[in-house]
Amino acid sequence: MAEGGFLVKFNGKEVVRCFAISFDYDAREYTINETETKPLPDRVGVITIEVEQT
Repeated sequence: MAEGGFLVKFNGKEVVRCFAISFDYDAREYTINETETKPLPDRVGVITIEVEQT
């Protein structure tokens, strides 16, 4: 990502760098870059999204 993106952390641990992320609380999943859907880990207490710029 030449112009930046997002750094996503679950409970302070880096999970992914991406340009788009969405969360579905009811289904307990998140989608990275509108293509890859993954389940949320069982014990996520804090989700942090940091904006990265170059």
